[in-house]
Amino acid sequence: MEVNQIRITPHISIPKGNFDFVLEATHNDQMYLGCLEAEKHMMTDYDACLIGIRRAMEMLGIELEKESRAETYNITSQEALRSIFIDLKRIKNSRNGLKDRRRISKKNFYLRHVVDFAKKDHEDYTRQQIRDFIRDYAKVYPYEYLDDRHTNKSMKGIAYDMYVRCSRPLKDKGCGTKEDSAALLRLFHRMLCLLNYVQEQFDYELVPFEDYYPIPLEYYDELEFVKGSNFGMYVSGDGKTFYMLKRKDMEYLDVLDSIIYKQRLRELERIEILWDRLSEMAGYKPCRVEEIGTSDYRRLVLEFEGKPHALTQNVIDRIDRGGMKEELIRSIMRMIRCMHEGNPSIAHMSLNPEYIYVCVKVDIILTYVVDFDISRILNVRNRYPGRDLIEDHFNAVDLKKFVAPELINSPRKIPDDPCAADIYSLGKLVKYVYGKNEKKVRDYVERLIKKDPEGRPSIAEAGRAFDDEVVYFEPTVTLGLEVMDEFRLLVFTQFSGFFNYSVSDTVTVGRMFSSDGKEIKIDSPIASRTHGKFVKTDTGFEYSDMLSTNGTFINGVLYGAPRHGRTEPKALKFGDILKIDTPELKRAHKNAVYMFVLAPSYHEMRQYTIEIVEGLDVCIGREEGDVILANNRVSKKHARFVVKNGNLYVQDLKSTNGLYVNGKMIDHPVRLYPMDSVRIEDYVFVVTEKKIYYCAE
Repeated sequence: MEVNQIRITPHISIPKGNFDFVLEATHNDQMYLGCLEAEKHMMTDYDACLIGIRRAMEMLGIELEKESRAETYNITSQEALRSIFIDLKRIKNSRNGLKDRRRISKKNFYLRHVVDFAKKDHEDYTRQQIRDFIRDYAKVYPYEYLDDRHTNKSMKGIAYDMYVRCSRPLKDKGCGTKEDSAALLRLFHRMLCLLNYVQEQFDYELVPFEDYYPIPLEYYDELEFVKGSNFGMYVSGDGKTFYMLKRKDMEYLDVLDSIIYKQRLRELERIEILWDRLSEMAGYKPCRVEEIGTSDYRRLVLEFEGKPHALTQNVIDRIDRGGMKEELIRSIMRMIRCMHEGNPSIAHMSLNPEYIYVCVKVDIILTYVVDFDISRILNVRNRYPGRDLIEDHFNAVDLKKFVAPELINSPRKIPDDPCAADIYSLGKLVKYVYGKNEKKVRDYVERLIKKDPEGRPSIAEAGRAFDDEVVYFEPTVTLGLEVMDEFRLLVFTQFSGFFNYSVSDTVTVGRMFSSDGKEIKIDSPIASRTHGKFVKTDTGFEYSDMLSTNGTFINGVLYGAPRHGRTEPKALKFGDILKIDTPELKRAHKNAVYMFVLAPSYHEMRQYTIEIVEGLDVCIGREEGDVILANNRVSKKHARFVVKNGNLYVQDLKSTNGLYVNGKMIDHPVRLYPMDSVRIEDYVFVVTEKKIYYCAE
């Protein structure tokens, strides 16, 4: 690793701006730090910039004096440097202090050796570079700072003039100006290149802005950022914090096209509003948005919470292996909801993986959207330079397909409902995230990508449908019924086992009731005295939590106002799982209550148990196995329970209608924990510490 790089990971390092060559050429840390400090403050703190240049000049003088002494006295560089520090320390206590300081000082080293450099017998090319530098310096500063009668026509005059200009702010705060800081830094950069025989063009776009450093394009692949986006990605000096810096361009108003300028300001405003709403909705501060710079040169800093990654297929695969794919979709929906449901509402209209950045934390995923410039829709439609590089990141995905058809057909016209375009893009994003498993979301996606914008759901409806239809419950038992007139409620507690109830009308559940008529007793201290109610409606049944203490989980979603869950009634379907539990625990509490909504059974259901012991291997099927379930929707050999190394597993034996663990279909062996549920059609198995409980005919 080069010494002038910031280490981001064990394999990735990035340069620090225009003075990369300084450490390579001199290995003088202090001189480089002076250059870095000057460059960091060039557009924000002009005095600090000039002080940094002066410090670098003094270190340059020491560096040149070290080389001179090493060559003159035939000693090592370290010995030469040691003698310099001894001399500098000695003059403080010298009787002839003033005289010695004129001869031995950092300033004098700098001035003397710059003059000596100009007097050397250089090649013609170098001599021409020196003449060009003197001419260019004289154009910026025709006269010396302290004497307007003398012109800057020699390296000696320039060296002295530059040092004085950078020293004055030390005595008189506010003396430096923006023009001084920018011009002197550029000229000093050119002088350093001359003295070190380096050819480097000063680039204002490479300026480290305060503690932010631009990440070179060659590292974008390794960091999984996206080439071609219209913003720069930056990193802090310690390599831990990532930023976007958006320029407000106040000093370039005279050269910017007014339309482009307005679009840029509008995009900045939208991002500020959106990220502020994200912080409110998430309940924590997901980012920092602040403005830095001077009144005429300002930038907006948008700080990511964690390291942002582009939504590439590699990132999706890693998220999928962590079992957080659904959380990724929810995070994208949360971001869109912040746009659509705010006042004013915001529509992106060009959502695709290129404009979405993902930050993965321990148990949460944060997504950020960028680039609200509607003119980019034309770029998506018509290929532009760099598009091939972007598509390489997304495995040659055609990003145009994420744009709603109404925008593709009329790219210059804003539709009547621009938010509907984002719903279309969301459908395509869901399909992109699920990839090979798109069968699971095919019906859901079709509802989001309808050609008619009016037929698409709102973002709130899309979120509820995703939870109900994709994540928490995949119905397999429909019985061909349009309306659920009756259902079997199977209630389970760890101490009492199963109880079967037939529900055909409105019924209330709670700890205080007796199990007769329209009341069902829930024998658990976690349940409230009056916990909830199953209400019969014209379209079936709904469940309402009645302001219970702990609320009710329905297919994993918490309902109940006291715990800030959903408060609206929840329409029920066969296969739904209701759980009364304490929300704070990752695993179910020992007093948790399960209520399973199952199809009616006209057979007498009895409770059975299976002892969990080492070596257990129990097969379940319709005709073959240790447990026979007499239902034509159960396969001959449907599933098996196995205990290995003290752990209980359940495996689907390639059954026709599948196997569900805690409401989710599985396609590979899954380890089971106490209070996990397994459903095979209308049969439910619940695991405890020592037994597996189930009900059958």
